[in-house]
Order: sequence, then structure tokens, then C-alpha cells
Amino acid sequence: MKHSYFLNRLLLFSSLIILFAFSSVAQTIKGKVDDYKTGEPLAGATVHLTQQGVNKIAPVNLNGAYIFKNVRTGPYKIQVNYIGYKSSQVYEGNISTTDEIKVINIDLQDASTQVAEVKITGQGNKETDRAARGIEKNASMIQNILSANTIKLLPDVTVANALQRVSGVSILRSPSGEGRYAIIRGMEQRYNSTLVNGIKIPSPDPAYRFVPMDIFPSEMLDRLEVIKALTPSMEGDAIGGVMNLVMKSAPNQFVLSANISGGFSSLFSSNRPFVAFGPSLNRQSPASINGNSYAATYSDFNNKAITSDKNMSTPFSSTAGLTIGDRFLDNKLGVIVSASYQNIYRGSNSKRLIPNAQPDFSPTPNTPQFSDAYDRTYSTQTQRLGIHNKIDYAIDDKNKISLYNLYIHQNEFESRLSADTTGLGLNSVAVKKLVTITNRSTLTQQSIYNSTLHGEHILGDEWKFNWDGVYSRATRNMPDRTEFSYDANNKYNTSGNLISEYNNNTSLTHHWENNKDQDISGYANLIYTPKIAGKIVEFSAGGLFRHKTRNAYYMSYTLKGDSTPYNNNFTSIPFKISNPGDGTGNSSADLGNNYSITENDNAEYLQVKFNILPKLQVLGGVRVENTDLTYLTQSAITISGRSGKYLYTDVLPSIHLKYAITDDQNIRASYFASISRPGFGEQVPTVIDGEYYTEKGNPQLKHITADNYDIRYEFFPGGAAQLLLGTFYKKIYNPIEYYVDRDGSSTSNLAITPQNALGNATNYGFEALATKFFGIVGFSVNYTYTHSRLTTTKLSYGPTGLNGQPMNSTVNETRPLQGQADHVGNASILFKSPELGLDMQLAYVYTGERLAQVSAYANLDFYQHANGQLDFSFEKSFSKHFSFYGKINNLTNAAAKIYLKYPHNNVKDLLQEFLGKQDIAAQTLVQSDYYKTLFLGGLRYKL
Repeated sequence: MKHSYFLNRLLLFSSLIILFAFSSVAQTIKGKVDDYKTGEPLAGATVHLTQQGVNKIAPVNLNGAYIFKNVRTGPYKIQVNYIGYKSSQVYEGNISTTDEIKVINIDLQDASTQVAEVKITGQGNKETDRAARGIEKNASMIQNILSANTIKLLPDVTVANALQRVSGVSILRSPSGEGRYAIIRGMEQRYNSTLVNGIKIPSPDPAYRFVPMDIFPSEMLDRLEVIKALTPSMEGDAIGGVMNLVMKSAPNQFVLSANISGGFSSLFSSNRPFVAFGPSLNRQSPASINGNSYAATYSDFNNKAITSDKNMSTPFSSTAGLTIGDRFLDNKLGVIVSASYQNIYRGSNSKRLIPNAQPDFSPTPNTPQFSDAYDRTYSTQTQRLGIHNKIDYAIDDKNKISLYNLYIHQNEFESRLSADTTGLGLNSVAVKKLVTITNRSTLTQQSIYNSTLHGEHILGDEWKFNWDGVYSRATRNMPDRTEFSYDANNKYNTSGNLISEYNNNTSLTHHWENNKDQDISGYANLIYTPKIAGKIVEFSAGGLFRHKTRNAYYMSYTLKGDSTPYNNNFTSIPFKISNPGDGTGNSSADLGNNYSITENDNAEYLQVKFNILPKLQVLGGVRVENTDLTYLTQSAITISGRSGKYLYTDVLPSIHLKYAITDDQNIRASYFASISRPGFGEQVPTVIDGEYYTEKGNPQLKHITADNYDIRYEFFPGGAAQLLLGTFYKKIYNPIEYYVDRDGSSTSNLAITPQNALGNATNYGFEALATKFFGIVGFSVNYTYTHSRLTTTKLSYGPTGLNGQPMNSTVNETRPLQGQADHVGNASILFKSPELGLDMQLAYVYTGERLAQVSAYANLDFYQHANGQLDFSFEKSFSKHFSFYGKINNLTNAAAKIYLKYPHNNVKDLLQEFLGKQDIAAQTLVQSDYYKTLFLGGLRYKL
């Protein structure tokens, strides 16, 4: 009886629990959150549900949908928050037991006014793809933008590698496989310029004006803009495009984010170790310390870079970043500081054939010959440090001022082990190899500093004025590059077995380079916006003045060992200065590479913008660029080209039309004239030892001018989605190309020299870009076709005349511009689930065949073969503030290969020995570079 009582009470209690559960829980509240005007889904918004004192939050996914499950019965309140939108009204209601699914759709109204024009100095701090699409849609010029959110999720950690994801952009890589320079619409790096917050920065490069983009950590950016059509208010020295790095600015509220990661490259193992060297180098040459008359001796040099080599099987890469910012004094004062550090280990295995300076004439004219075969391994440790801060202060409603500072520094430690096999390693009886072994250790230090004071002032109802005062400095130092080489005379029997090895002809070089490029600039812009015929018309006038100074220091010392054989004991060789009477090393060759430059650039512009029809915007005007450059080398006064002066003026008109078909569709058409100035080291008659060839300057170079035409259709359906279809045409006058030619009378020495092509060049093509999400899965693809043509005079070496004696004759050859690929594309599969807190991206980038090296002889140009690279990245949130992310580069170990468009049958056996399989019958493989896969994984914190 007692047990029956308790059993009945238990059953009753259980029934009450079940009844209460069923009576207090409905299945679902769900709906969508859209833009009130456009109807586009507002992915990333947060929906707040308040019920019986309990608060719940649901994220809005890429379709704009949200969902709450297991909602109790009774009254509820729902409200949505999203940055840039007015807070929605409170939706109140009651959930009853009959409500299985309750649908509540919510429309939000944009709290911001429409942007009439986007300045390239951009102050926006929105990081979303939606914000980037808004800037593209409302801008007065043609451009493509990567948002901060997109950059964060890319598999890339540098701006250079991120650039290859932009429509129409491909990259050139360093020997370690790291992206370094951008090619925009088939126009190589010389045709493009780099801005930071709309301000042009100097380059640390020793010879050129373009900036190495691998120096910038990508996480410091608010967005990355690639501007493809210049307005009169922009500097006119860009033909391909402008890369504008818009850095993070002070937020509207307190922000704090940090990240840390680690990883490795699969290239390195016990069989292929990473070769490191100690940083204890001589920072200054003996001549810098003691004067040019000082007679240097062996004791003046530090050889620790060679003698301290150590092997590391799997070095560990690491990165870290920190951003903190807030507003103070009733939001009048904004401050942000952002820093990034990277320590990345990369490398490559490289093989390359070097053509003879003069081809053979048999069996056909211009039959290629090869003088050297290089087998090289690169081990590169790159340390990047970037820090920037911005302080902005609103003096009152009409006056604002800001101070921006940026400092970027990069150390690149590179060990290059090289075997140079003369004549492809075989003599006439195929029993002996002549190999030169070289060990080179190089530390390259580059830095960029920029400080910009900016002011904005409202002078009246129709007048505005803004200005910038800028100080920028770029430096590049190469302290004591050390190179040790010796000849190995290896004898083999007819079976290919080693008989004996004899090492001799030891050589040791110490080399210093220092470059400094400094700008002091001022910008001013006056804007007048009266009403004419009932419509607002914007007139702008302004300009800039830049005083640039550049100094280059270059010094080498060559030391030779005597007849003492090298038997793997470096310290046993009695090295001596090869020319002991010359206190500055090889000064007769080096003095011309020491120079100073002064350049004064000033520009003025007039610009007008108005709507000729309600939907048709016109922006046009003219810009005048004046260039005044002088240089002076330390060459003897009797040397031709010791000094020089270049003075020229360019008038650059432009017009841009934008027709708004609908609120989310535009058609654009533009024309602009632009220029490209030669690099400093290109115009000065320098003679420098390059990676494979002697590099020479050319004082006869002229600057490049171009006419540029663009048409583009744009569709922005909402969120991250977009469809862009465009075409372009460029006519380029006095294009500069690099030619590989004989250096002097020797048939084995080659020099690479910049020259203006005899004819003009054309470059045209079209671009297509589409991004669309289907639920949590999205696709982003872009494709660019580029076709350029340039006709130049080439040499043909063949038998001529009755006696059949070989002789050079000239022929005309039409070819693409150097660096231009016909086909460039990207394809990405995106997975974004706010509910799971998971983002993933599988990204493929394709670059078609492109001209890599121009020969002085017809049909002997080198072409880089088409290649594709597959990368993967992800980020998984595991709490409100923490997430784990990973980046994997080059999943398929894609190689960079260069070919000569000549059948390899005549030299097949020799090539097979050195480069392995010749995989294209009608071409000759002359270079292959392998980089393997790079892995990074880490943690991210965001408050």
C-alpha cells in the first residue's frame, strides 16, 4: 500500500512535468532581416529575444534568416541591431501552445545617408563586404575592393598575396615563392603605383619606383582598393592601376583584437634542411669606415655569415597581431593603434639554364645555346614588423584634423646554395664535370615610414578645403652580402662513377648596398559646390608639391685564394684583395653605382562633377604633371653619363561617366591620360651584379605616356553579391621593356638593360567578376582576358652570303608586353555559417602563360608557363570572443616553370640530365622552381 502511494505520487509528478513542458514550449520563432529599401538580406545582424527575463541572441545568416528553437509560451519581445542601421522597433507578441512555427520578418532602415563620392583617402571603418560593395557602387571611378573581413579570411598574410585575389591582378614572386609585385591588367609593376590612405609613398627598391607589396602585413588594412581609372584629383603616374591601402582608423567605440599563429613549410626536412646564418655582419664597408683611400685587407672582413651556417630540419614560423582603439572627449578624439609581426620561413628548389649571349646558326638560324646550368636552393627567413596609429580630433563641427603614422620594417635572411655547371656539365667525351659551387648569404633590410597631417575645413555653405602635409622615408640596406665560391673539377669514368675531385679557384666577395628615398610633400584641395540650374555642381581645384631626394651606396670587394686547394676548410685559404692597390674594392666599376638624385614634382588640376541627367553623373577635368629630376654619380668626371637632368611636363585630361540604371546597377565609361616615370636606377648608368645577369642602367630612357579607355557594367544585388563586366583599351607610348643582350664582345656574358621600344604598344581586354551566396555556400569567380602587342627589332643569327659565314641580320618581331598573361582568373568556394561559427574558403588562382624575359634575338624569349595554385583557409569560433583559424598555401605544390619556345630535340639528352623530363615537345624547359606547402594555424581574440 505504501509502495502504491509513492508510485502514484511519482506518476502524478512526472505527468505534471511533461504537461508543463508541452504547455510552455513552442517549436520555433524564425524569420528574415532585410534592408527596408533594397530588400537585401542583412547577414551579420543580431536578433535579440527577451522572454520571462531570459535573453537569447540569434545571428542572421547569409540569406538574412534567423531562428530561435525551443521557445517558451507566453509574451516575448524581439529587436534587431546592425551597425549602420537604425534599431528596429520592438516586436511584441505572445506564443501560445498552438504556435508550432511563428514567422516574424523584420525590415531595417539605413541610418546613414547615401555616399555621393568616396575619396581615396577613405576614413570609413566598416569592415564588411557590404560596405565594400557600397563604396564600389557609389565611387566616381572604376575600382575593385577587398574588405577587411575578406582579407582576414584569405589564405594570405601579406598584401602582395592578397592582391592576386583581385579581378585582373596577378603577381610576380620572389625566389622563395612569396608574392612581391602586382601586375594589373597585364601591365607589369612599373606601370602601377602604391598609396597609403590616398598618399603616395616612396619605394625602398634599389632601382625602381614601385613598392614591393610583400612588405605590408595584410591584417593592418581596413580595405584594399585597386583603382583602375584615374580622376584629375589623383596623381597621374599609373597606367595599369593604383593600389590604395586604406589602413584601420579610429572606431566609434572601444575595440580590441589580437591574434597569434604558428606553422611550417613542408619544403624543409632532414633531407632538405633550412640553411640559416648568423646576423653578426659588418654594417659598414671598410671604405665607409676608413675612407676610399683605405687599402682593405682580409682582417677587415667578417665571414661569420658563411662560417656560421646551420641546418634546421623544420623551422617554426609565427605571426602575431594587436589592434586597440577608442574615442574620447565626447567622441571628439579618436585613437587607434595596430601592430603586426611575422616570422616566416620559406624557400625553393630552383634549376635554370642560362642562354649563351649569341645563339648558333646551325641547324637553323637562332638555334639556342646554353652557357650555364644553375642548380640552386633558397632558404629565406622573413621578419616583418608593421605598426601604425591614427589620431583624429574634431575641433568643432566645421574643422577636423588627424595625424597618421606608419612604420613598416622587413628583414629578409636568404641563404642561397648554388651549383653552376658549365656547358650543362659535360665535356666532349662525357667523363668530366666542371662545377662552380657558391654559397651566398644575404640580409636585406627594408623599411617605410610615413607621417601625414591631414585637415578638413568647411569654409561656408558651398566651400570646403582639405590639405595634407606629408613626410615619408623608405630605406633598403644590404649589409655585407657574403659570397664564397670554388670550382669543383670532378672526373668520372665512362660508367659515370666518380674517380677524383679537385677543388680550386676559390673566391670571396663582400658587398654593401644602401638606399634612401625621402619625400616631403604638400597636398591642397579646394571644393566649391554651388547650385546651377537647380542642380548642385562640384568644382575642385588643387595640386601637390613633392621634394624627393634619393641616395644610393654600392660597394664590393673581391678576395681571391691562392693555389691552395679548398678541402672543406674555409679558414685554411689565404684570401687576398684581388686588386690590392684599390682601397675601395672594385671602385672603377662601383663608383658609377653610387649616386644622388633630386626630383621636384608639382601638379595642378581642375575638376568638375555634376549630374547632366538625374541618373547620369559626369566627372571630368585636366591635370598637369611637372617633373624635374637631376642625378650625379661618383664616376670620374671624364665618364659619359656621370650626371644628367630630365625635365618634362604632361597634360593629362580625363572624363568619367556613370549612369545609374537602377539603384543597384551602373554603367560606367571613362577615358584618362596617364604617365609612368622610369625608375631611378634605370636612368642612372649603373652596372650591377644581378641574380643571373649583369643589370645596366640607361640614361637615354624616356618616360612612358598612355591613353586609357574603360567601360564597365555593375550589378550589386545586395550583401556580398556582385556582378561586374568590363572592357578596357590602352595605347602606350615609349613603353620600357627589359632586353637581355651581349655584354661587350664576349659570347658568354649577358646584360639586362631597360630600353624604350621603337614602336608603341596596345593593351586591351575584358574583365568579369561574379560573387553569389546560396544559403551558407557561396561562389566567387573572376576572369580577365588581356591582349597586348608590341613590335620591336630583333636579331637573326644565321649563315648568309655565298660563303655561308654566320652574320647577324635584323627582323621585326611582334610579341606581348613583358609580364602580361592572356588569361588570369580566380575561383573560390565559400562556406559561411553564423550558426556554426564557421567560415571556410577553398581558393584557386590561375595565371596564364606570360613573357618572362626578352632576348635580343628573334624567337628566343623566355615564357613562364601557365600555372595554378590552390589554397585553403578557415576560421571557427568556439566562444563569444575566441576563434581558431588556419591558412594553407599551395596545396598541390604548384611549380613555376619557364620555357623557351624552341623544340628541345637537339639538346634533349643534356636537358634531361639537368632539368628532368621535358614535358612539352615543341618547347624547351629552361627553369623550374618548387616551393611546397606552407601551413599556418592560430587563435584570434576580438572583444
